[in-house]
Amino acid sequence: MDLDETSLKEILQELLENGKTMQKVIGDLEEHLAENENQLKTLIEGNRELIASFEHKYETIEVKAPPVDLSQVNLAIIKGFVGINQAIEKGPKPIIRQIRFTLFPEQVRAPEYYHAMMRGLVWIILGSLFMILTYLLINRCI
Repeated sequence: MDLDETSLKEILQELLENGKTMQKVIGDLEEHLAENENQLKTLIEGNRELIASFEHKYETIEVKAPPVDLSQVNLAIIKGFVGINQAIEKGPKPIIRQIRFTLFPEQVRAPEYYHAMMRGLVWIILGSLFMILTYLLINRCI
């Protein structure tokens, strides 16, 4: 398989044409890459300018808050204190020791109890009077 001169020329010519098209493609890609780099640089500069303007705007922002209305908070605090005071008043009371003599207990309010107590009181009084009169009579006689 000897290559003759014409086929060798054709192969070399094809290689040369391929090389030229490759050079052309590489040149186009380099130009495209340079354009992209230029666009990227302009975008980066634009972003820097936007960031600088945002920082300037951010530094000069003044927030003016409306005056605060604390009436609701004060009302809630007052209600809380009222609730606390009521809870304290409902709490256990201190123990007060009292010594009392009652004929009629406070827990019992039945009329039968009153009748029985009055009958007993009347008998005690009559018995006491009888004993005193008896004592006085015995002292006179002696």
